[in-house]
Amino acid sequence: MPWKRVQPKIDPASRSVIDPYSYWALGPGLQDFRLPSVAEQSVPVLLRRKEGPWDKDAWALWRSATEMTGMPEKPPRDAEPFDVGFFPLPKALRLIEDRRFRRFFETLEHFTLGPPLPSSSVIPRGYKETRSFQPSSQAATPGTVIIGIIDDGIPFAHERFRKADGTTRVESVWVQHGPSVNVPIGFDNGFEIPKADIDNYLATCRQGDNIDEDEIYRRAGVSDFNRDGRKSLAWRASHGAHVMDLACGWDPDEAPDWRIVCVQLPTATTADSSGASLAPYAVKALEYIRNRAQAIAGPSQSLPVAVNFSYGLLAGPHDGTHEIELDYDRILREHNTTPGNKPMRVVIPSGNSHLARAHATVAFQANGDEATLPLRVLPDDLTPSFVEIWLPPAAAAENRVELTIATPQGDISPPLEESDSFILQYDVAGKVLCEARYHFSPAPTGRGMFLISLQPTMRIESENSLVPTDPVAPAGLWNLTLKNLQLSSGEAIEAWVQRDDAPVGYRRRGRQSYFDVPSYNIYGHDGGSLEEDDPACPVKRAGSINAIATGKNTIVIGSCCERNCGPPPIPQADRSRRRPEPPHPIAAAPMH
Repeated sequence: MPWKRVQPKIDPASRSVIDPYSYWALGPGLQDFRLPSVAEQSVPVLLRRKEGPWDKDAWALWRSATEMTGMPEKPPRDAEPFDVGFFPLPKALRLIEDRRFRRFFETLEHFTLGPPLPSSSVIPRGYKETRSFQPSSQAATPGTVIIGIIDDGIPFAHERFRKADGTTRVESVWVQHGPSVNVPIGFDNGFEIPKADIDNYLATCRQGDNIDEDEIYRRAGVSDFNRDGRKSLAWRASHGAHVMDLACGWDPDEAPDWRIVCVQLPTATTADSSGASLAPYAVKALEYIRNRAQAIAGPSQSLPVAVNFSYGLLAGPHDGTHEIELDYDRILREHNTTPGNKPMRVVIPSGNSHLARAHATVAFQANGDEATLPLRVLPDDLTPSFVEIWLPPAAAAENRVELTIATPQGDISPPLEESDSFILQYDVAGKVLCEARYHFSPAPTGRGMFLISLQPTMRIESENSLVPTDPVAPAGLWNLTLKNLQLSSGEAIEAWVQRDDAPVGYRRRGRQSYFDVPSYNIYGHDGGSLEEDDPACPVKRAGSINAIATGKNTIVIGSCCERNCGPPPIPQADRSRRRPEPPHPIAAAPMH
């Protein structure tokens, strides 16, 4: 039988702390997690510590793990609860498995990985920088506002972001994935383009009387075809250009004193949305904008700050406890409750997945009842697929539900129970094609989750490969069957398929899996898309809101039709937010 139960090697003390995607990324999914054709790679690790200062023993372990000699020997008293460090790819796995780090993991609430960068994008070990950020010499005015943009393909040289005198309104750009030649102070990767450099490019990169934007981006290192990777600014349009113009684009003669701070996320993070975490890069991006805004305002001063982050995920707890939500809420709360500070706001899109069939809700009437969610996994999917099945909170660890999985060929797995310490693996010819594990997320989430991970359904092999060398999962219907053991009729299970589509302009690699339940109707009798849910169907449009749009302190917005100021018919995300406070009306929004 290809299915088997496997006891993982991970120390039980760290099992609930480590993001379950990390096990897949560093195990059966390693060939898809790592960057292709890059020899030396570094993986960002995001930590969320428990309340209180660093434990000195845990700090010593963290310091030895990072091997950054520039880190102080004693833990800083004012250290932020979130921290990010970069590790060589092999060392990231050893960190998880090495029981010497038990004390380190005991002091954490969460530990998660982000997509790797070329090691050339990360500062060398022992690096120490004394350079300081030099904001614009222009003094703030009563109308000065800081606009933060976190996105991909940010056209910082475009005329919509210039002043009437031809200089830029962009104070700085942090490119997170470039060569580490001008790394922002306090950060570990990429390079920074300050306003002075942008103004110099605007003055010198010309074709006659016209500014040559392509030359600016090439010289700045964001569109240099001598370097590997996608060049978003070499295309006619980019997501960052669209969002940035909506947020702060003006004709130069009419532009207010809105000063712009930008963060260009790594292209690998943008291109592959199939489970690798945004969190390490997104957390540091907001910290960078906050720090730059304070430097521009000056000591003991403050300026209003508005940040747009138009990215989104489909799967997650959807209760305000995703790592990005927790950190953004913390930064906003600390800033906005500090006396004398002007307000800071972060805007998140509600999402585009209303009709994606990526969300299902299951409730049982009695013990022994079963419900099957048919997962349609598409052919020629070049990326892994993931499903998260979230259980309701429980007062104590118990086995209230069990999961079995049937492959398209009919191979049925043994049951995987809530609180199960084993994992399920579908192993064919020594290659793991599917893995399922139970993971309990501690407070503030306080809920358990089954994570199902699938290999791609197709591989592009080299010309010399006679047979596929990497595992390929079968396309078709994977039936996920949940059996009720102790859940009451009022306790619902929520399932989400993780996002797996390519953003506009990127080469399509992933194909979005979905719940293919026969009773789900896409179209009505008039041929139009149905907007409301059938109560008898487990697949729901409701609950499809962006998984990082349920925080307490962020603002969630959406698009509307100009004619009637109402939400567009499709694709339309939730009109209510799942959050620990009364919901607010919400429409749809563009999402990367």
